[in-house]
Amino acid sequence: MTDNNLISSDQIEGYPHPKVTETLFGHQFAELEFMNCFKSGKLHHGWLITGTKGIGKATFAWRIAKFLLTQPIARPEPKGLFSNSGENQNSDLEENLKKAIVTRILAESEPRLAVIRKSFDEKRKTFRSSIRVDEIRHLKSFFSLSVSDGGSRVAIIDCAEDMNINAANALLKTLEEPPEHTVFLLISHNPQSLLPTIKSRCRELRLSSLTESDLKSALRQINLTIPENEFEIYSLLGSGSVGNSIRLLEHDGASLYRTILSFLNQLPNLNGFELEKFIGTFSGAKNRSRLELFIELLNVAVARISKAGITGHSSSHECLRDEKEIFRKLCPTPNISKRWAELAQTQAENLKHGLAVNLDPGSLILDTFFRIEDCAKTVR
Repeated sequence: MTDNNLISSDQIEGYPHPKVTETLFGHQFAELEFMNCFKSGKLHHGWLITGTKGIGKATFAWRIAKFLLTQPIARPEPKGLFSNSGENQNSDLEENLKKAIVTRILAESEPRLAVIRKSFDEKRKTFRSSIRVDEIRHLKSFFSLSVSDGGSRVAIIDCAEDMNINAANALLKTLEEPPEHTVFLLISHNPQSLLPTIKSRCRELRLSSLTESDLKSALRQINLTIPENEFEIYSLLGSGSVGNSIRLLEHDGASLYRTILSFLNQLPNLNGFELEKFIGTFSGAKNRSRLELFIELLNVAVARISKAGITGHSSSHECLRDEKEIFRKLCPTPNISKRWAELAQTQAENLKHGLAVNLDPGSLILDTFFRIEDCAKTVR
């Protein structure tokens, strides 16, 4: 059972957990695909729910769990004393039962629901970096328990790529011989990183990034709005993701991206003093989430440079018009795009590793900018 007053690893601090989200915007086709499979009577036991981080995959998974766990349990026709009970009375009983089940689901006390996520490390007072094999082994005890009222079981894993290799192999064994009447819902932002054997045993439901209209509606649902004069840049950086938009708004992502562009505009000769002064603003544990956002935006910028030489660039937003000129200077031709694309890939991997092993933020960002500077010098 989870204390609902505590933040969990699958929740953005300060915002409602996906399980309590009332309306899911933008994923009607995915819902239809799942419902058609359910109605066919051939529901797959494993579902891999994929798409950009923060677009509603967890909300979608919890909606499926609520739906499956509140389905009427097939029983033989009533005989004897209660066979003439009124339909309205039965309907009321079923509705009350559904409400009780949903209440237990939200409290994570429903015995037919298991939720696997990164656990909290009491010693370090932070969430663990991965889902460990112990968490997956808990599923064995979950499946071994008898359920008095029958019905389906649901296991939510959020997110699947957080599993370490031992945990992934343990889950694979369960997916290979799944318990009866059990549905696994694996949430994944990066399915390419999963074991191929896990992916092959799941049916993928790919969720698309939200449209401008759906994004605005989803943000209004949690009492957030993007300033109209900044919507284009936030839409670009947020990639149609509610989660990304929340982080961008919290840390003034538009300003961070403009800062990145100002440094890129200095290339191939960076102002080291100015850069070091800026990097100093990321020191301390309290700036961790801002640092992570800055690194993501830096990856976005370099990836967009690599595309500029091939696709070109056009935008009405002032900030993005500046971007166009900077990227045209750094990447004027398709041949040069290849060099930036290679840098984008290695840079993303290096930064991810640096964050994982808690490298000094200053050194991490400085090293990245030096690599960018070196690449800029080779294309002049």
